Amino acid sequence: MGWILLSCVAAVAQAQDPTASPAAQTLQEQTPQVDIPAIPGSSSPDAGTTAGGGGGSTSGEVGISLGAFTLYPALEILAGYDTNVYATPAPTVGSMYTLIKPALELKSEWLRHELRVIANGGFGFYPTAASQNYQNYLVQVDGRLDIREDFYATGLVAVRRATEALGTPNTEFATAPTVVDTIPVEFSLYQRFNRFFYRATVAGTRYWYYDNSIIAVGGLPAASRDRIEYEERVRLGYELSEDVSLWVQPSLQQRVYDIFINAAGQARDSTGWGVNLGATVSVGKKSKLEGFIGYQTLSYIADGSSTPATVFGLSGSWNGYEPLTIRPSISRTINESAYSSYQNYVSTTVGVDFSYIIHDAWTAVGGTSINAADYNPAAGVANVSARTDYFWKASVGLLYSFRPQLSIGPLYEHTTGWTTDPNSGGPQYSRDQISIRLVARR
Repeated sequence: MGWILLSCVAAVAQAQDPTASPAAQTLQEQTPQVDIPAIPGSSSPDAGTTAGGGGGSTSGEVGISLGAFTLYPALEILAGYDTNVYATPAPTVGSMYTLIKPALELKSEWLRHELRVIANGGFGFYPTAASQNYQNYLVQVDGRLDIREDFYATGLVAVRRATEALGTPNTEFATAPTVVDTIPVEFSLYQRFNRFFYRATVAGTRYWYYDNSIIAVGGLPAASRDRIEYEERVRLGYELSEDVSLWVQPSLQQRVYDIFINAAGQARDSTGWGVNLGATVSVGKKSKLEGFIGYQTLSYIADGSSTPATVFGLSGSWNGYEPLTIRPSISRTINESAYSSYQNYVSTTVGVDFSYIIHDAWTAVGGTSINAADYNPAAGVANVSARTDYFWKASVGLLYSFRPQLSIGPLYEHTTGWTTDPNSGGPQYSRDQISIRLVARR
């Protein structure tokens, strides 16, 4: 959870939506607590290119000055057709849809310290499949307190509602999207001594789940999934130069469920630890990449079983060739399972998003990602074998900019899901979505 909590950029809307950033979207499907987005026009050094896509605006072209703050409003509207709304094998059900995504960011322009307030929404409407309608939102406050030179504290708190859309991991037991409310909180201290630095962080995320359909046999009801996840980590690093730093990051995790014995008679409270070796590389003002490789293990308190895994990740953006911006989204983590027969799953995501300024007002956007969810059988469950679910997603689109603040264009997305064990109820579907997309910023 922790390494990406502050830096991942994603939209509030979920996996049913076509997106110009499928790789970033796939990451948020695996770990919903990372859905803490940057906003169009944001000048935050941690902000990446948003799902709005297209070439970025130059300074002064977006944003409304409000004294010592700048307000960045944005609105994205998509209208199109989904060939397989329920993400099922044939016969499939198609539907027209409309997606409305308003966004506001209020950001301080102080010489010292920093304060940012974000309010986002994602509202989807399916006229012939009303059970797939959703209303998502995010309200977030984060900031930085400068204590002295090279020593500061950062904090974040948010309230977020998202949906587990059909056709994503942990959803085969439902016929309508499960709603997930989360409250992530994070506090960090950063200090630098010459070329050495550290960042100490404590973080927690509270989860509440709400079922919108009858849960089939094999799935856990919402009350059995409610929990709190904690993480403590320390990053110790050394700057080889102004643009390159190496670091090691040990961490501890705790996952505590509201109900110690769930509806399947299982106790899933766990503790874990991990250590990552990583590097952060900046190339100019527009390119910054951060990657790591490490080891993580999760141990269950009740029966003593454990799940070890090699973990890795790569995030950031690259703009070494001026018209092209590339945003890799690579991650491997141990995630909680919503199935009674599987204790957890190791999620591996490899993807890349891009935007390319073709000429003047025309910009190409899109990307691709593949996710493998390796499910581990729960202790004591008979006749259950390990299984792997796969999800491949790709999108491509165009944006025509009437002016820096207003763009419109088509967007096409294809998604396919399959499994190594169809008899256990894994995904078996293919879907296509095509839409017209309007992006407005001020």
